[in-house]
Amino acid sequence: MAKPLETRGAKLLALMLALIMLGSVLVYAFKGSKTLPEREIKYEVNGFKEILDLVSDSSRVIYLNFNLTDPGLVQLVDAYYKSLVSYDPLFRYNYIGLVSLNSMYYVEYPQTLPGNNPYVYLLDSGNYKVFFRHESKDEYMGVTVKLVRGYAMAENVNPVAVGTSDAVYKYIDRISGVAKVEDNYTAYIEKIPDLNYKFALVLFGDLANRSIRMNGSEGEVADFYFEGIALNDSGGYDKVVAINFKQNIFFVQSNVTEYYNVTRYGDLNIAFMHDTNFTRILEAKPEMRAVFIKPVETSGNES
Repeated sequence: MAKPLETRGAKLLALMLALIMLGSVLVYAFKGSKTLPEREIKYEVNGFKEILDLVSDSSRVIYLNFNLTDPGLVQLVDAYYKSLVSYDPLFRYNYIGLVSLNSMYYVEYPQTLPGNNPYVYLLDSGNYKVFFRHESKDEYMGVTVKLVRGYAMAENVNPVAVGTSDAVYKYIDRISGVAKVEDNYTAYIEKIPDLNYKFALVLFGDLANRSIRMNGSEGEVADFYFEGIALNDSGGYDKVVAINFKQNIFFVQSNVTEYYNVTRYGDLNIAFMHDTNFTRILEAKPEMRAVFIKPVETSGNES
């Protein structure tokens, strides 16, 4: 189970997020109440890597941890959070209301129809109830799904799933075990260093390939990209960048940060960086080299 927010800064940030999303919904919901309502959980996934593996048939995952006091990370997480929810009808029209938020995964799937990108937010609210303004309910795989205008919420799963209805039902299929992930990247995900990430960006398949450009390369370059930032217990920041290359491309040693180390597992290259300067760690990218072998063109007449 997820732990409740432990730091004063995290509590304040969660409170601000709740106020933004709730509007006046909870004013009436909690009138006269002295305790926060809890929810029943039918299916649960514990662990950062386990969740990434569960949604690895997506195109993009953004992970935000709100248990923060570091100013640089607070600013980074807040900027990504605002970019995700500012124009999302789920938040603009107060369909969803939270009383606690430890962390959030934004999962975006490839287009199923032109202009339609299924997506789902996976919200760690601990044991606390999540409110959702809905028009109907559906019982699916033992989970109560609340529905409104093409959106849905599955509250009694952990993390809570809210997003487009197709993505929410997909998540229930995955977390209940009724369906397996087709595009599985387990071998890459399990090699990612185990850190307490506060921010992470993960790209799968074609989106990972389109995010990387190498001069002189032709065809598919990569099929997996991971970038994560964590606080080091001894001070400073740790950053991990992992790319699975589909060509003869590799990370090399560098001095872009105070500490820099490269590990390779076949085509999967992982750079571990550490620095006490947040701006430097934020902007740090692994140095790469590529070796492309092309056939030599011959000219002239043959006799």
